[in-house]
Amino acid sequence: MRVKQDVQAVIFDYTPKKNVIFLLIGKLDALSHKRDWRLVKGGVEPGETEIEALMREIFEETGLKNVKVLDKIYSYEFFFRDTRHIVSSYLVKADSGEQVCISGASERRPIVSYKWMDYESALRALRWKNEKIALKRGMKKINLMQAS
Repeated sequence: MRVKQDVQAVIFDYTPKKNVIFLLIGKLDALSHKRDWRLVKGGVEPGETEIEALMREIFEETGLKNVKVLDKIYSYEFFFRDTRHIVSSYLVKADSGEQVCISGASERRPIVSYKWMDYESALRALRWKNEKIALKRGMKKINLMQAS
């Protein structure tokens, strides 16, 4: 069985009223051809650190450059097509005023849209359990940062 190391970004910013918003990307499901809202995620290439891979994936999938990786907040595994995926999720601060430029033409599941959402909307929109857990842990970390 093949093993693949992946990184995932829980990307957030604050609105002018200091409300927290999260960036989700819309990918087409190969079978249903419906859009799934997802967190930015991709593989770690040979010779890359997790942070380097995370920054590359964020740029490739969103075009965002003005981001700051704050903390690793969650890890999980899943199996897909004879591959064991080991995923590290990071909390990433971005500037929601920066232009998002989705470019999913080379992706197996093209990115077709993006949206900044408040926490509750993002939690409802995400399809996969582990992405919801990563979002919850990200929000908990943000609340702790705001309290200190």
